[in-house]
This record gives sequence, structure tokens and C-alpha cells, in this order.
Amino acid sequence: MRRWLFGTVLFLGAQWTAGEELTLTRALELARQGPLLRAAAAQAAASEQRVREQQAWRWPQLEVEAQARSLRKDPGFLMPRGAFGNPVPLAMVTGERDVETGRVWVSQLLWDWQRTGLAVEAARSEAEAKKNEMEVWARKVDKATVAAFAGAWAASGELAACEKAQQAAAETLRVVTTMVAQGLLPRSDQMAAEFALQQRIAQCAEKSAALAASLAVLEELTGAQVTGVLWQPDELVRTEPERGVEGRAELRVLRAQEQALERAAAALRREALPSLILVGGVDHVRDQYYLHQTNGFAALVLKAKVFDGGQARARAQVMRWQAEALRQQREATQRAAQRELTVASAHLGAAEQALRAAHKAVEATEEEVRLETLRHREGLATTRDLLQAQEHLAQARGAVARSQAGWLIAWAEQLAACGEDFLQVLGGER
Repeated sequence: MRRWLFGTVLFLGAQWTAGEELTLTRALELARQGPLLRAAAAQAAASEQRVREQQAWRWPQLEVEAQARSLRKDPGFLMPRGAFGNPVPLAMVTGERDVETGRVWVSQLLWDWQRTGLAVEAARSEAEAKKNEMEVWARKVDKATVAAFAGAWAASGELAACEKAQQAAAETLRVVTTMVAQGLLPRSDQMAAEFALQQRIAQCAEKSAALAASLAVLEELTGAQVTGVLWQPDELVRTEPERGVEGRAELRVLRAQEQALERAAAALRREALPSLILVGGVDHVRDQYYLHQTNGFAALVLKAKVFDGGQARARAQVMRWQAEALRQQREATQRAAQRELTVASAHLGAAEQALRAAHKAVEATEEEVRLETLRHREGLATTRDLLQAQEHLAQARGAVARSQAGWLIAWAEQLAACGEDFLQVLGGER
């Protein structure tokens, strides 16, 4: 029983530490759960609460005040002359007394020239900007994840090409060693084949290290243990830009921030206008010198800030200039986004051509290796010719992996330039 339990635990631990091979969709889904996007979501939630904070001024405001005082040396009060027939002012000493007061009052804003409404709209625009900023960060995380995935795919493809080249070099060394032993080839051919095999082994070690580095970057972004990547070409389709750059979240962020500043400036320009407030409540005083201990009151208050030194006007002017700066920045960002889209579309077309050329090169070099192998068996080609053909095949296979990674990066650049959601295009869960 103990052996079975130990074996089960060991098997589960091995499965847990083994990691997983990630598809691009799965990698993007995991990267969306990272701390960077969680921080952006927290900022968006805080902005939503600021909207509610501004809306609270439209509701009645309830306040309670309580106070207790003990007067040990009360000076009393002065009775004026003639109050009760006294010929001179008469001092009435009261001595010690305790005074307890309580107040409950409610105030309701009736009219403030839409200052509160403008503040609410400004807060809503700021909340929309924060929400769009979260989308901007999502695009950046998506691009970084795709770049890491492409790097891992290129490294794994180059490693696979090196391993195949190593196997071919080992087989060539075996054949050449046999022919040298039979006196059909000189010793120098065997030494050349041994050197080629050692070179392949060193290249495999180098590509393995590059793959480990690429997988480490992917693990950092996704938070998962990754042993490899799986590319499913069916899930990657070339998307033609439909909205152009209008769907870019960066433009929506700047537009929302501009609106927030304009509305806040409009609210500040109305600071000098009077506000109409309805106030009502109850006062209770426990003091033996008061005839009425409980009083209710109601008032219609007209409140206005007559002069503040021009502070509100200056702040409103600053916000207007800031809004104008954001407008110019939005226009510049739109032009830059259009340039990025044009460049990304050109790079994607070039990457497709490079990928087709790489596949053709593999077919050509495979045929070259087949012919050189036949010629080498017949003694019509030297060992160096065969090793050179195998080198061409290894380079062509590695070029295919690099071209696929380049196409993937160009595809991601075009999606990002159009403002498209990567997971939505791939059909993943957001």
C-alpha cells in the first residue's frame, strides 16, 4: 500500500512539474490573467467608483452633531437696567451648569447650474478612458505573448532542424568510416565527417539554450510551466483591416480624456454662480436657561462664491489647454497608427512571400541531398559535397521555422495596428 501511494504521488508530481505545451490561444488566455492586466482592471474599477462619488451629491445629505459641555465657572449674564424695574444693570451669577446639545439636519441640492452634472460626466469620461487603457495594456500583453510564442516556435524549429542534421551527420560518419576502413576513401573524409557531426552537436546545444530562453519568457508572461509550443495554422487567418485605425484603443483613451477635461473645465467656470440648497432639521438643547429645548428649522439657502482670486477661472483655462494638447496628441497618434497599419500590412505580405520561398528551398535542398547521397555512393561526389548539401538542408529547415515566426509576428502587428482583439480573432475566452 505504501509503495502504491508513493508511486502515485511521484507520478502526480512528475505530471505537475512536467508543464504543458501551449497553443497560441492558450498562451494568450493565460497572459490575460497576469498581474499587469489585473492592475489595469483595478484602476478601471476605481474610476467607476469616482462616478458614484460625484453622483452622491445629487442625493440628500444627512448630518448629525452631538455636544456635551460642563461649565464650572459660568459667568452668568447681565440684566439690563429697567428690565424688572431695577435702576442699574444687575449681574445674575448662575454658577455651574451642564449643557448638552444635539442636531440632525438634512440638505438637498436643488440647483447648481449643472455643475454636479458636468462633474459626473467628466468622471464617466475618465472611467471610459481607464477602461480603454486596460484594453491598450491587453494589446501590449498580447503582442509580447505572440512575440515570445514566435521566438519559442522559431527556436524549436531550428532545434528540430539541427537534430535532423545531427542524425544525418551521424549516418554520414558511419558510412564514411566504413568506406575508409575498406580503403575507398581517404582518412581526411572521415575527419571531415567527424568535424561535421561535432559541429551539429554544438549547434543543437546552442539552439536548445535559445529554446529554453524563449520558453522562460513565455512562462514569465503566462505564469505556467511551458515545455513547448504548438502552432495550429488553421487558427491563424489573415485578417484584412475593416475599421482601419479607428478601432485603436489609444485613440479612444485620448478622446475620453479630452472630454473629461472639457467637462471639468465647464464645471469650474460655473463655480461663481449661486447654488440653491434646501436645509431642514431638528435642534435639541438640554439647558435649564433655555425656554425651548427642542426646535425644528427649515431654510432655503442661496449660496454663492463671490470672489476666489480667479482660482476657478485659471484652473478651467488650464484644463482647456490640456484638452487642446490631447486633441493634437490624438491627431498625431492617429497618423502614427495609420503608418503602423501600412507598414504591418507590407511586412505581412513580405512574410508570406518569405515563407513560401522557405518551403521551396526545403524541397530543393531535400532533392539536392538525395542526389548527392546517390552520387556519393557511386563515388561521383566527395564527402564534403554531401556534407555541404546536408548543411544547405539544415539551413533551409531552420529558415522555414524563422519565416513562420516572422509571419506570426507580422500577423500580430497588423492585428494590433487595427485595434483587433487577439482572442476574439482566435476564438478564445477573454
